[in-house]
Amino acid sequence: MSNKKNRNILIAVVAVVAVVLTVAAFVAHKVFEEPAHAEMKAGRADFRRGNFASAIRHYTLAAEQGNVMARTMLGYCYQDGWNDEKDYAEAAKWFRQAAEQGDATAQFKLGECYRIGLGVEQDDAEAAKWYRKAAEQGGPAAQIRLADACAEGRGVKQDDEEAFYWYRKAAVEGDIEAQYHLAVFYRDGRGVKKSEKDAAKWFLKSAKGGVEDAQYEYARCMQYGPADECDEKEVFMWYSKAADQGHLEAMIEVYSCYCSGVGVKQDRKHGIHWLRKAADQGYPRAQVLLGNQYRRGFEVPKDDEEAFYWYRKAADQGDSKGQFGVGVCYEDGIGVEPDIAEAVKWYRLAADQGYDRAQYDLGKCYHEGRGVEKDMTEAVKWYRLAADQGDYAAKEALKELTPGE
Repeated sequence: MSNKKNRNILIAVVAVVAVVLTVAAFVAHKVFEEPAHAEMKAGRADFRRGNFASAIRHYTLAAEQGNVMARTMLGYCYQDGWNDEKDYAEAAKWFRQAAEQGDATAQFKLGECYRIGLGVEQDDAEAAKWYRKAAEQGGPAAQIRLADACAEGRGVKQDDEEAFYWYRKAAVEGDIEAQYHLAVFYRDGRGVKKSEKDAAKWFLKSAKGGVEDAQYEYARCMQYGPADECDEKEVFMWYSKAADQGHLEAMIEVYSCYCSGVGVKQDRKHGIHWLRKAADQGYPRAQVLLGNQYRRGFEVPKDDEEAFYWYRKAADQGDSKGQFGVGVCYEDGIGVEPDIAEAVKWYRLAADQGYDRAQYDLGKCYHEGRGVEKDMTEAVKWYRLAADQGDYAAKEALKELTPGE
């Protein structure tokens, strides 16, 4: 009985050894019989030592013998200029050879070459073709690029459902950028049934990964979602995380939280610090809000010159509310000498962009003949445009000028 047991054990051991030897032989074939293995090994060693010229020589010898990894490495060498000047055409050549052998990394890089026009003629369709090949092998970066192309109709037919499919593939694999895009699609109902719950779930995953846009959006989901799910401290925390990374809209929300005491002890001075930080970085909305504060003297001492300064900063960037603010300053002499003609100029700029308050004030100027010749037709035109947006004063003015309507 014991001899039989020993024989069975011996047979089992022999079987295991056979499997191990088979696997080892396969690995050895893949590693050591891959074309030009020795050249690749020498190239890697030179690369690690920083001897790029020699590494490129070894990679080239290996690539010419069909080594796919060498071809991909050469693409990087020439694209990044590891040895000398960058050569995008040479990079694209080697990426193409590796891509045609099925290397997913090279397929993605060749797609990038076509998307940007590096070493090849820019071609969105070719870019999408190579992104798809790489995406089908599971590369999140390529999946995101392909999803972007489908979402925008760039090089492929615009297709939100396919875009959603690829964003989801990458998101499930843990890509934080894809998680953010997937959340946006759930939020907006693009390619999938709209779901605030799913949007919040994916925004949170992306936010935890450090994506500032996701941190901002998750805070908004909490703040404006069901009241019983709103945790003001969490709202403030996520806005703060995004603001700390430079998200300008989040800075304004942090300012608002401090001024209103939402999720944090009320501290208007600290709130203004965040508003000014966004304004200093050139964000027009923050500049207009800061101008309003100085004009009215709310959270800062009243200062007409500072008010005009910030309105003009926003106006010079084409912001309609900034243009309107400059117009008000010129009309009322706030921080600048009164000049009604100049006010009309700025009101018109804002009105042409559809800002209702500027449309009303421009209509009033035509109505009263201030800064322009009196013109009831023009007055009615601008009043009507403002009234159509719900401006109460414009509606009242129209009743006066067009009583029969």
